[in-house]
Amino acid sequence: MTNTSTMAFHVNCSVQRRRPSLFQNIDRFKTSLSSSYKPLLKELKQLSLQLEVSQIMKNASVKLLDAFVDSMFQFADQPILPSQSNFAPVDELNEPFVITSIEGKIPDDFPEGVYIRNGANPLFGGLKSTTSMFGKTGHIWIEGEGMLHALYFDKDSGIGSWTVLYNSRHVETETFKVEKKRNKPSFLPAIEGSSPAILIACLLNMVGILT
Repeated sequence: MTNTSTMAFHVNCSVQRRRPSLFQNIDRFKTSLSSSYKPLLKELKQLSLQLEVSQIMKNASVKLLDAFVDSMFQFADQPILPSQSNFAPVDELNEPFVITSIEGKIPDDFPEGVYIRNGANPLFGGLKSTTSMFGKTGHIWIEGEGMLHALYFDKDSGIGSWTVLYNSRHVETETFKVEKKRNKPSFLPAIEGSSPAILIACLLNMVGILT
């Protein structure tokens, strides 16, 4: 009789899960990206702070200039002479409107098209004059923001009647943009008047554009 012996072997196996290399690469990329962007974010914060300080100083300069002008200059409406009535300031239009009241008659052979006239037109109110310790200055009719005035002539060939439209737009110069942004008159009349007052007005106007 044969004796059979059985031996049991116990094998302890431990399985260690390894993260795929893709996740390791992503982690390294995140770390590298974070370390690279930290100096950039710091510089951006410093730049933002510098811009805020610059804007604060600019606003303070504008307020200081306005306070100086308001304290040194007295403004008054300047009457328009009869010869200047055709060049009196008008409001800017949003869209053309039909002219229904026409004195006289448009000639039958008058050419169709548009007639455009340019001229000075202050953005806020009428012409102004100033008085200060430096003397007096006043607007003349060619001074101020520019405006284009357009008259459109359209003839109905069937019945021969005319349709006339009018429209106007400011010329968007640098000074126009400044006054539009500040929503107030920002420049002194600087053509007619006493020499010291004209000189000071020119200098202040230049400072107003720069600020």
